[in-house]
Amino acid sequence: MTPLFKKLNFKDEERICILNAPESFASEMESMSEVTEVLSDIPNQSGVPFVLAFAITQQELDHYSRVVTKCAGSDAKIWIAYPKKSSKKYKCEFDRDSGWNVLGDMGYEPVRMVAIDADWSALRFRRTEYIKTLTRGFAISEEGKKRTSG
Repeated sequence: MTPLFKKLNFKDEERICILNAPESFASEMESMSEVTEVLSDIPNQSGVPFVLAFAITQQELDHYSRVVTKCAGSDAKIWIAYPKKSSKKYKCEFDRDSGWNVLGDMGYEPVRMVAIDADWSALRFRRTEYIKTLTRGFAISEEGKKRTSG
């Protein structure tokens, strides 16, 4: 397992799905293929326990948000990677604080952020019913808003 996937909470899942990864991520995928099955296309089955999708445009974010929630298991580790504001290679149409409405509408909340490299960050999302305590004062899902009064 790579140090990055340790940060992403990889825990010996039998398969992972990595979608729309940039070329710079190929070595991570290759390393992970030594310890688990790595899917790089949209799987035709659900129940994938770990999904990481990369998005730059709002259209990609909305598309991959729908895709990952369909192929992921009930409490899967769902990560969406996006370019940092400081990236010199990429210009992103959304950021950490905005653009995540599709996931919120499907009942997901962001729970963790990880730096992937100099250009990419990733946000982990969980279905609200699997989050024991919401400690922040805002939420993007209806259930989260009820629980945070925000």
